[in-house]
Amino acid sequence: MQTKTYSDLYNLVQALSGVGSFTAEEKLNILQFVNRRAFEAYRTSPSWPRYLVIGEERTLGTDGLVPYAQTGLDTISDFQRIYRSQPFLRNSVLEYEFYVDSNGAHILNIVTTDSTSAFVNYQKELPTFTEESTDIPYEFFFYLAHAAYADFLRMDGQTDKAMTEEQVAGTYLALELEKIDLRSNNNTINQKFSTYVNRQSR
Repeated sequence: MQTKTYSDLYNLVQALSGVGSFTAEEKLNILQFVNRRAFEAYRTSPSWPRYLVIGEERTLGTDGLVPYAQTGLDTISDFQRIYRSQPFLRNSVLEYEFYVDSNGAHILNIVTTDSTSAFVNYQKELPTFTEESTDIPYEFFFYLAHAAYADFLRMDGQTDKAMTEEQVAGTYLALELEKIDLRSNNNTINQKFSTYVNRQSR
């Protein structure tokens, strides 16, 4: 997937501002604005392809727990769906009900002697960006630039200009969200159908 560098993002914010350079404090503020807005964009949808993992096998604890972190695998930010076997390979896959707490996802009504692993759909954690980052998501890039600039203007007391930039930023994010919605209407990754079968004890 396409990425941009933080340097590219910073340069765009600087170009939008029309100033030759920012102070060290302003640079730090812009980086904080970018990370705050990245988290905001990340949370607008559970289906960003970059952060979505489908049907990854995870080892179960003895009590049917799927922890957030396992060695060699991405850390889970949000659990979406959990299956008994690899999903989307066959027409019918048993799906587990579960609840989440600070330790991870607890699968309900599971016979752990029969199942030592489960297959999880989840959202990966959003990384914290730094001035050296080279992995700024392209789908967030223009939203982040205009939103961070809007925050900078608001901090500087230029609220009218900030509102204009906020609207521009919102348009960029809405365009990306529309792509996700169109894609979601054509697949069943996050669409769960509750049936008699998938509500039964396993």
